[in-house]
Amino acid sequence: MKAVYRFFVSLNTLFAIFAVSIALALAGSLTLPRHLAFFSGIDDTPLFLWLHEASDPWATWWIYVFIGTLTFMTVSMIFCTADDLLKGLSREDLIKKLSPQVIHIGTLFVLLGYLLTAVYGMRTDVLVKKGEEGSLSPSVSVYLEDLKVKTDEAGYFTDWEAGLRLVEGDEMTDVKVLRPVHPVYFGGYGLYFKSISMGDEPAALIRVCRDPGAGWALLGGFLLLIGATGVLYSRFRP
Repeated sequence: MKAVYRFFVSLNTLFAIFAVSIALALAGSLTLPRHLAFFSGIDDTPLFLWLHEASDPWATWWIYVFIGTLTFMTVSMIFCTADDLLKGLSREDLIKKLSPQVIHIGTLFVLLGYLLTAVYGMRTDVLVKKGEEGSLSPSVSVYLEDLKVKTDEAGYFTDWEAGLRLVEGDEMTDVKVLRPVHPVYFGGYGLYFKSISMGDEPAALIRVCRDPGAGWALLGGFLLLIGATGVLYSRFRP
């Protein structure tokens, strides 16, 4: 057991993980250009759902191994953080000792955020006609109440907006205005404009996203900033 503990708290172990991660990133950068069509949907689908639907293990092997190295890195950081905190702290070196651990914890929160989004996230496009509803989930839908556009002298669209009502069960919200640079957030969903059609049946194509890990990743980034500030302060303080 002690050998396992020493293995995970060793800096050499962490450096080895980083080296493997860099090699895998290089392998991925060389694989992607040769399979552009295959990887075209990876940004529009939660990672684990995309991997489940992927049909070419020779093109995705490096992703699985990379996930494995991230898991290994997570365990190593947990061991390192626990090891340093259990050794005790003194007032003189409090900032110097705690700052790296805050960075570790922030990194773990960022990884947790990406994991939650990769497992439970959602990205899909919903086409909604004016006066109709489009389903976001079995219990939530969006109703397109109005669609307005602005055009220039040549007739090209310069701006547009949609009046949306979010429907959940028997309840309907007040009108929320969706614009190209003005997304709408509702019940964990983010709604973004993709395109519109102003023909006989005006309609809007809306990108719907659910990112359950965003809050954890934001918290992790905030902790990383605090930890990095503490490291700089402890190194350059008089």
